Amino acid sequence: MASALTNVEAVLTKINLNDLLNNFIESKVDNLETCRALTDADLSRLGITTIGDRTRFRSEGAVDLGGPRKEFFAILMRDIKQKYFDPVKEWSKDYEVIGKIFALSILQNGPLPRIMTTDLIEELFETEEPRQFVKDLRKGLDSLGFYQLVRSLPSLIHLFTPIQPTPITFKKITTLLKPEFAAEGSNRMKAEKKVYSKFLKYLREAASGRRGDVNLAKVLKFATSVEEEPILGFTLHPSLHFSERKSHLPTGNTCINRLMLTVPENGGKLPEEDVLFNFFDYAFCNAYYGLQ
Repeated sequence: MASALTNVEAVLTKINLNDLLNNFIESKVDNLETCRALTDADLSRLGITTIGDRTRFRSEGAVDLGGPRKEFFAILMRDIKQKYFDPVKEWSKDYEVIGKIFALSILQNGPLPRIMTTDLIEELFETEEPRQFVKDLRKGLDSLGFYQLVRSLPSLIHLFTPIQPTPITFKKITTLLKPEFAAEGSNRMKAEKKVYSKFLKYLREAASGRRGDVNLAKVLKFATSVEEEPILGFTLHPSLHFSERKSHLPTGNTCINRLMLTVPENGGKLPEEDVLFNFFDYAFCNAYYGLQ
């Protein structure tokens, strides 16, 4: 208990709100894991009333459970494919570094490096005397032991073999984004289920292509930073939560794979469906991560 309280106290002290520590102790909010589940309304009751203070509190108490890291590797993979494999630039001296990035992305449960042709993959792992840039790529992979690992276990070549991405289906995304409802039978739960029902209808429209640029992969990326489930699964299972706020824009926390939907404040009404869905469109097309 003491260690956990010290962590909460350290966060409050760093953002000059240490006078609120007793509020946290009395409310038994005694560790950072509990803090990450607090809504804006919860934080306001604890004395953190401004948007700026809430943002700083969450930033200081955040723990990276893989979201930003996966997004970082996804950006790298996209750029590497465009700059070094479409087409291949044999004269470049960067392929050893690229090999290291490939190995790190796999080991960190990031996107798989499925950006090479089958001929190039064969040259990388099977040819005795490959071209120089392939040797460099091989050297980069082997800096983390990955080239020798694939040589010993040839079935691992599938980690590099290009395949058509599996589309995210309605069933898949609703299985991944499990809603966390309030207590059974409570008014809050009834309000949350109304919001969730609208969200499910929106997902069906997105799945059928009726939401313009929004597809289900973008919705998943908004919450988790990736458009498909990692090969080893998510370190922390994605979840869907509800928060009382003025804004009906969904927010996402990719550090903990969480999507947050708005429940109207003080028992208010939801916006008209087309208005609500436009909020969803705006969020999922613009990576809107929670600034109000």
